Amino acid sequence: MTVELSVGDIVVDLVTGEGGILVLRYLLSGEDPEAAMALWAWDVYWIGKNIEREYRLQPWTEYGLINVIKAGTFVQYKSN
Repeated sequence: MTVELSVGDIVVDLVTGEGGILVLRYLLSGEDPEAAMALWAWDVYWIGKNIEREYRLQPWTEYGLINVIKAGTFVQYKSN
């Protein structure tokens, strides 16, 4: 299963029922984005009745997001 993430994609946490929108992808470590050890991250803006305002914007590593989608904990809805 190949997972490709894009700005505007929506992820839904099936455990909590809350949804998040992928708003920004950025290089978390390393200077060369093409390097094997480059670590990418996403800012996810979460929406749900149980999320406090100061916790709505959360960083996730790209690797972590892909893994929870592949595991079936999150469902991804593509923006296009």
